[in-house]
Amino acid sequence: MTSPALTRHYLVRGLWDDACVGHALPTATARWPHRTALVLGPDRLTFTRLSARVEAMAARLRTAGVGTGEHVVVQLPNTVELVVTVLAAWHVGAVPVPVLAMYRERELRHVLAATGPAAVVVAGSHGDRRPAGEIAGLLGDLGQAPALRVVLGDGPAGWEPFPSETRDPTEPATSSPDDCALVLFTSGTTSAPKGVRHSSRSLFAEARTYRDGAQLSAADAVLLPSPVPHIGALVAAALLPSVTGGRTVVLPRWDADTAAEAGDAEGVTLAVGAPVFLAELLDRYEHWTATGRTGHRITRFHTGAAPTGSTIIRRADAMGIVAWRAWGMTECPTVTYGGPDDPLELRESRDGRIEVGTEVRAFDGSGAPLPDGTPGELRLRSPKLMLGYLGGPPGTGLAPGIDSDGWFTTGDVGVVHPDGWVTIQGRLKDVINRGGEKFAAGEIESVICSHPDIDSAAVLGVPDPRLGERVAAFVTVRAGHDWPGPDALVAYLDGQRLARQKLPVEWRVLAELPRTPTGKIRKNELLAGWDG
Repeated sequence: MTSPALTRHYLVRGLWDDACVGHALPTATARWPHRTALVLGPDRLTFTRLSARVEAMAARLRTAGVGTGEHVVVQLPNTVELVVTVLAAWHVGAVPVPVLAMYRERELRHVLAATGPAAVVVAGSHGDRRPAGEIAGLLGDLGQAPALRVVLGDGPAGWEPFPSETRDPTEPATSSPDDCALVLFTSGTTSAPKGVRHSSRSLFAEARTYRDGAQLSAADAVLLPSPVPHIGALVAAALLPSVTGGRTVVLPRWDADTAAEAGDAEGVTLAVGAPVFLAELLDRYEHWTATGRTGHRITRFHTGAAPTGSTIIRRADAMGIVAWRAWGMTECPTVTYGGPDDPLELRESRDGRIEVGTEVRAFDGSGAPLPDGTPGELRLRSPKLMLGYLGGPPGTGLAPGIDSDGWFTTGDVGVVHPDGWVTIQGRLKDVINRGGEKFAAGEIESVICSHPDIDSAAVLGVPDPRLGERVAAFVTVRAGHDWPGPDALVAYLDGQRLARQKLPVEWRVLAELPRTPTGKIRKNELLAGWDG
């Protein structure tokens, strides 16, 4: 729980208020009943129609006895029903737990055991899988008996179909803005996923960053190419329309052609996603130019989740797309943010300006604060910070992961510049130790990605019999470009004045890098497949 002094500080500055997420959609529906709130595939829902869908699911939750503070686990691909379930849980005061559709029994067992859900909402099929059957088996193994089991499509016996619509509005449940309103599990690329708990206060603070940082209004449409069970995508899909009065366009799955067509059809003004999405979108727009295709192009792009080279930001700028880098995490989304008014030289070289009300400091290995401009491990304090992790140590009086002064240690290494901008160099655990010389992989990746022929890069420390680790780079080449060869890349990095100890001595060119659905590179898979 945030200290009383910090709570007062956020309230006085207008960074927090007493609004609860369960009231957001009913308020927006009363204000803008006929505006489109959500577009997903063939579905176009006004605030009124979205509310009707939410009311039906909320009524079913209430009938089953699901109420305040209870967990509603939902595992669906990007569908209207996923967004509806989140909003319905908020409506009855329950806590939605959206789970990535890619999770299978290993991850799902962990999620179910940690949450003990009162309700589960699952797809009957997803590709060649049967998620409802998987979860049914796990519930039996764990001895859990949720009050409500809903399946989208065909499912096991005893599971209910997803409800349709109702025109009988009800009053949202009364809750505190400090209560847990969402649990999201981290993507777990290096360890078991952790359940991150957010309140109405932190979720609204994130929605306002989108609105104010990207200068959004009711006239804007926001495109989401990522899976909704990620903090930024979930806020943009479920909460942002109620904050701006505009619409969110969610892609069922990532496809660059579909994204470009949706951007044209919906007049999308902002897209949010990993740099790989931006790069592929730019490829499509370049093809449009080459073939004489006309149409509306997305005008702004907020990118993060993976290293973004300066080349891609410049490519976007040349095409009339203002792109900027941002830094955030499930525990505290959008810590730093660029914006459409920021100069290109900052947008292409740094990872955003520290958000209003947020504090970021760098510390050395002993925990001593470092002066601005000095790389170190980053700690933060923010109105968007999580309540803590699910299942933290009892009796401490502190939210797990956050110290008594409200500071969260991120595990990220970076530089806080005197002007308030931040450059991320990588994860603390993503540090290469070459014969006792330690440096962040992210810094090397950023320079590699600035080469005009390189699309993406992942740098690892791989085993070395003499030095302990040596530097290896896994790269993909831009479409229509040739691999320039390791000698040319090393010469380029040397010309960028990178320390020679940081220059990769091993290079692997791949068709694509293994990634999470939001675009984070799965370095554990690359290292596991390393053949020396």
